[in-house]
Amino acid sequence: MRKILSSIIILLTCTTAFPQDPQQILIFQNRFAKAENDADRINVLAEQAEYYGIFSLNEKADSMLQKALNIAELSTDKTIPEKILFNTSATNFNLWSSTQTFEKSIAILRKGLKYAEEIDNRHLEARAYIKLAEIYRRRNYFDEAFEFTAKAFSALANSKNNDSVEVELYCELGDIYLAKSDAVAACKNYNIAFECAYRNKMIKWQSKIYHRFADLYNTFNNTETAKDYLMQSLKLNTNNKDIGGIFLDNMGLARITNKREYIEKAMAIADTMHLIKYTMAAKRLMYYWFMVEGKNSKATFDFLNANPALIQYFENTNIAALTWEKANIYKYAGNYDSALFYYRIAEPDMIAAKSQGLVSVMYSTMAETYLQNNEPDKAKDYYKKTLEIAVKFNQVKTIAEVSGALSKLLAGKADYEQAYHYGLQADSANAIIQSNAGKDKMVLMQMDRENNKQEMDRVEIANKLARKNNLKLMGITISITIFFSLMVFIGMFEVSKTVIKTVGYFAFISLFEFIVLLLDHPIINFTKGDLVKLWLCKIVLIALLVPIQHYLEKHLMAYLQSKDLLLARRSFSIKKWFTKKIAITKTAEDNIEDTAGVL
Repeated sequence: MRKILSSIIILLTCTTAFPQDPQQILIFQNRFAKAENDADRINVLAEQAEYYGIFSLNEKADSMLQKALNIAELSTDKTIPEKILFNTSATNFNLWSSTQTFEKSIAILRKGLKYAEEIDNRHLEARAYIKLAEIYRRRNYFDEAFEFTAKAFSALANSKNNDSVEVELYCELGDIYLAKSDAVAACKNYNIAFECAYRNKMIKWQSKIYHRFADLYNTFNNTETAKDYLMQSLKLNTNNKDIGGIFLDNMGLARITNKREYIEKAMAIADTMHLIKYTMAAKRLMYYWFMVEGKNSKATFDFLNANPALIQYFENTNIAALTWEKANIYKYAGNYDSALFYYRIAEPDMIAAKSQGLVSVMYSTMAETYLQNNEPDKAKDYYKKTLEIAVKFNQVKTIAEVSGALSKLLAGKADYEQAYHYGLQADSANAIIQSNAGKDKMVLMQMDRENNKQEMDRVEIANKLARKNNLKLMGITISITIFFSLMVFIGMFEVSKTVIKTVGYFAFISLFEFIVLLLDHPIINFTKGDLVKLWLCKIVLIALLVPIQHYLEKHLMAYLQSKDLLLARRSFSIKKWFTKKIAITKTAEDNIEDTAGVL
């Protein structure tokens, strides 16, 4: 069931949508009319493009970006096109997206690349290549994606301070390897990215990489390890009070565990943030939970109708998407006649989308539904269509599942020859799967070793830093001790009060700043970085230390300036002590000589 829910989420949740608000569009139009310069006008259009992208209205988003680009090309300010050319709507497409959307995204990013080259900005050039690699990877053009990552590395080779772009690049490289089912290579690139993010304290990127590790282990059905990574991300974001990160962590946990409580937490966080995209993402996930886990068509339709934004989202995504969703609702509720009615309506438009992945999902789902509805002949036809696509793209797991289903179906119809044929095909595919399962175990072991090595390296770095800090603290302690000993030693001689006060002033500053230094880390941990709490704690600490400092300084200065130390020095003279020591030694030597003479 977890795989079913994950498949549906992957199919339809790559973008976020909400019915466009006419009032909000009017606000954008008014802001554009009142804009005083090209930069302001372009910012308004870029924001409006983002807004349309949230609604999955790609054509309107593209028109806004094109309008902004036209202004930018005529403007004398050559620093403003960046926000347009790297707008997130440029890569905001999913399994339903058309070839036209793909081509428009490529065209926009190529303009961004040209702009980066014109202004000789290597960071922007690398970002453009990374975005291009992402788009091609999403369309399964892996060779082209690798080529763009190589160009991004070349761009960064001649750039300084490129840590954030480097992390993004290694993450994209890992994503490509994961899409190609090369888990070890994906893991190594994610580890390199995490090491850089950890070293430079990039909290958001650390969280994103934890999510990537969760996806990586989830591909091997290792749910517990995937959940552990998401819990690490949740702990990280909680400590840093990143509300957006906490929302994404709960969404990830909901997808992996299928637990409603995580969706409810995500919805509560989204409500506090007052962000449309988060609110609708959480509601959409709750809708899928109602459909797949609840298996109650009435409850699911009630939830869907109570949230017209979801209906609008599906309508904007694709002409067949809403019909497809209605069919899914009936299918999971066990009402197969109604499900097939809507599947047949959606079928022509889904085929017209010219997405082999989408068509494969449609064929296999319809075959399963026909079989559940006791229509084996039609189920057989759709299973064969699914098998053709699976063989074409060498999808071994699908081949095994569909061939096995066909073998059982045909055996039930007494077509034993065909049943035997598909049975052999299923056995062959399963043998490959079992062989791959052994390889997968080895891959998991390699990944675990790689992750353990990275963790040990981080622990060793932390231990080295702790040892260095301990040595420094010891050195400071010895220095302060020597400083105060020097004060006492100076006080034993006839020096001016100014010298004593100056030495004492710096000695006490060093002592109490050292105390503050020792307490600084515990205070930060206690306040968890909250500036107000940190400020209050520092006030309390200073309020306690300053009177103590003044009291000790006053009395010690008075003692050092008194005649007591001078009298002590006179009563205990190093010269007298040394002379006396020599005299005692000489007397002892004379006694030894006298004794020797007598003998």
